[in-house]
Amino acid sequence: MKNGSILIISNNKDVSEKISDKIKLLRECDTVKSVSFLEAISVLNSCIPALIILYWTKEDSVNIVKEIRAIKSLDKVPIIFVMDSLIEEILFCAFDFGIDEFFYLDDPDSIILMRIFLSLQKSILYKKIDLNEEIMKTAGIIDKKTSIYSSEYSPVVFKYFFDKAIEENLEDTVFLYVKPISMNERFLNYSKLGALIKSIPRSDDIVAFAENSGFYLILYNAGRIGAKSVANRIKKAFDGICEVYVNSVEITAPFEELQPILVSGINEQILAKNDFNFFYDSNIKEVINLQNEEKKEEETKKEDIKEIYRKFEKIVIPVFYHFQTVYSNTLSDANIDFTVNEDQSYFSVNKNNIISKLIITFPMYSKVIIDTIHKSDSENPAMQRFTFDFNEFNEEKLSSVLKDFINEFSTRISYNTISETK
Repeated sequence: MKNGSILIISNNKDVSEKISDKIKLLRECDTVKSVSFLEAISVLNSCIPALIILYWTKEDSVNIVKEIRAIKSLDKVPIIFVMDSLIEEILFCAFDFGIDEFFYLDDPDSIILMRIFLSLQKSILYKKIDLNEEIMKTAGIIDKKTSIYSSEYSPVVFKYFFDKAIEENLEDTVFLYVKPISMNERFLNYSKLGALIKSIPRSDDIVAFAENSGFYLILYNAGRIGAKSVANRIKKAFDGICEVYVNSVEITAPFEELQPILVSGINEQILAKNDFNFFYDSNIKEVINLQNEEKKEEETKKEDIKEIYRKFEKIVIPVFYHFQTVYSNTLSDANIDFTVNEDQSYFSVNKNNIISKLIITFPMYSKVIIDTIHKSDSENPAMQRFTFDFNEFNEEKLSSVLKDFINEFSTRISYNTISETK
């Protein structure tokens, strides 16, 4: 039997032929093979069919579904369960073990063909998903070991899912930030924890590696109750390995707004020993509004500082430039330089091993502090400090201090020259 075929499992050859004939009515191109229950597992270990149709009678064991699903390569192959009549206990058990669809043998051909067609469509979809996953693994978007979205790409992926969830009004879709902590955290294997977390939610939920050795999850149709249930299962799975804290919220705002709230809030949970938290929409809006206000205040503060610095520049740069130009001619062979920036501004003069520097500390909101320092090889540094209210600070006052600073430097040069002559 080749890969991509349709496999009928039945201990009744007449039924196998009957189902096979119906399939050929649907698509003549399909390769159909029939095997007994006894042969089935051996055949399935050597090939991957596109669809499995399992005809069950009271004499047959429903455990064969469980055996099929235990074969890793068959975990996404659709299984249609066929019965003569409804036996609820057996049908529920079959669904628990992993069947995808069912019909009764006496159903109309149209119903049977529709169920087979939809299952084949599902098989094709699974193959496309597997192909896309392999592409994303190759590109590094999905971690190869765990099939979880990588921390590098998870913000991009989650931003897209958040936007779609909001656009399509997917109510009760929940975002979780999971943070494992432990006294022996350095011995934990992050990939193994990720694989363990991925096995807990439903297959259509989304798991990603997150910052600070955490994990992101998106749970569809979960709400607070579903989020709490998943958190409890994660906590139980991690019991004896490490502690785990979960912060969660329904997706009603963009990823870039909700993500910082959950990540920063986890620290408060750890301190409070609160292992599960769920933000309601009203609470989230309050936090976002508060953050927006804080952001506006911060931006206003930055603009105020920029405005103060612009005023400061208008005073300092012209004065420094003027004194550099004038005294470059007066103080022959002296090296004169200046720098003006947001931290500290300098006007420096050096000649004959005498180094003098005038330092202005950026004024911020109130005071301008000016320090003058004169150093030479033969004397201890001479220092002096001047303080001005910023609102009173102007070119005239800076020029006065700078003029005295230059005169002091000139005096030291003259004294040094006389001492060397003697």
